Amino acid sequence: MKARHLGLISVAAAAAVTLAACSSGGSASTSASSASSGSAAASEPAGFYTMNTSNCANPAQVTKKITGTLTLGWSGPFSGPIAPFADAVIQGAKDRFAVQNAAGGIDGVKLAIATKDDQFNPAMTKTNVDSWIQSNSVQAFDVFGSGPLAAVAADQNLACLPELLASATDDTYRNIAKYPWTTEFLPSNNVEEAAEVKVIQAQFPNASKITVAIAEDQTGSGQSYLDGMENAVKGTNVVIKKIVPFGTDPGAAAISLQQANADVVFGALVVPECLQMTEAMAKIGYSPKLTVQASNCGSASLMFAPAGAAANGQKLVFWEKDPGNPIYKNDPGYNAYVTDAMKVDPAHALPTDTYYETGWMIADMDINAFQVAAKSSLGLSEVGIMQAARNQDYQPPLFINGIKWIMNANEAYGITKLQPLVYKASTKSFAYDGSIIDTCSAVLAAADCTGGL
Repeated sequence: MKARHLGLISVAAAAAVTLAACSSGGSASTSASSASSGSAAASEPAGFYTMNTSNCANPAQVTKKITGTLTLGWSGPFSGPIAPFADAVIQGAKDRFAVQNAAGGIDGVKLAIATKDDQFNPAMTKTNVDSWIQSNSVQAFDVFGSGPLAAVAADQNLACLPELLASATDDTYRNIAKYPWTTEFLPSNNVEEAAEVKVIQAQFPNASKITVAIAEDQTGSGQSYLDGMENAVKGTNVVIKKIVPFGTDPGAAAISLQQANADVVFGALVVPECLQMTEAMAKIGYSPKLTVQASNCGSASLMFAPAGAAANGQKLVFWEKDPGNPIYKNDPGYNAYVTDAMKVDPAHALPTDTYYETGWMIADMDINAFQVAAKSSLGLSEVGIMQAARNQDYQPPLFINGIKWIMNANEAYGITKLQPLVYKASTKSFAYDGSIIDTCSAVLAAADCTGGL
């Protein structure tokens, strides 16, 4: 099996990293790229994105038909404090793949997941992904976190190994022209924080100025959330008053947040820090007028309920149907998910766990791309999968109704609409807090906000 020759592209990779560092805006390409065999067919809709394999290290690898088994690699923190959440995501994804395999896979091709531990360390993520690039042992892969994604995106794009739905928020890698082989699952930091600023303003409708203190996780993910908030407040009446590092001493961070005496506390955090922040603030008797949490902490049962009354009234924006929430008891998509999960894997399924549900959802979206690829002229190949992933207009069953997953040449954001939620301690679940917020025009030119192909 011919390898992708990672070592031959190291100089080019370094150049790509430098370019990426100079472009944090992540604007999408505004026109379809050229395919290796020419432009997209005239029958393709306007805005269709066509992959190009001419610069791939091994074009034959990325264009050949996948047979037997399609393996998705997943590098993540499978040891350390985040491991339980990452493990739940993988279990959900494996179970969704199992449902598809029981139905015949993708035209007879079975689906599998191969994991590698990276301890949320970008250097280890790079080692893991480099090994997949060199061995050709996976046909696509995924990672957790903006830092790990930053460590691998340049080499991965030069090798043309599809990165499908990274659990990351950094807009840098939504630039289609520079990173055509990368998609991100989590809402863009700019999309999410634009919606959160709207939530903050709605809480203080008559204020001339609203101050915010930010608790920042000390990784690339925290920096990404901070960057998004700094962009989102520009030109508004929301002002960042203080940024507090959040790490090994939540108590000290809580005291610093209290001393800021801001109207709002925003947690630019990762699991399990959002719960730690709430508990630390409660311990010192600090209750800000409003607390807003990042969406990756969007589990009512795991990140809010353990804090009891201290979490009551905290807000976030989200796109996923909160598992176990009574408002979804009659929802067809949610109920089908629970039924399928318990049927396929009754010993390990965790359908009421948000992170398990997220893994199931990501796998479901991957399967949709695989199915589209198999029916396309490119077939079930790495380039076929990536082109299908780049052109999506899909309503995942576990997305909140009214929020779709959209990808095309002009929209590389996937999610541009988010539902404001408020945590209710009395029900231990989220309630809708106003209408869905559409942020597309805040991150893209209005002409590019087409709502699909």
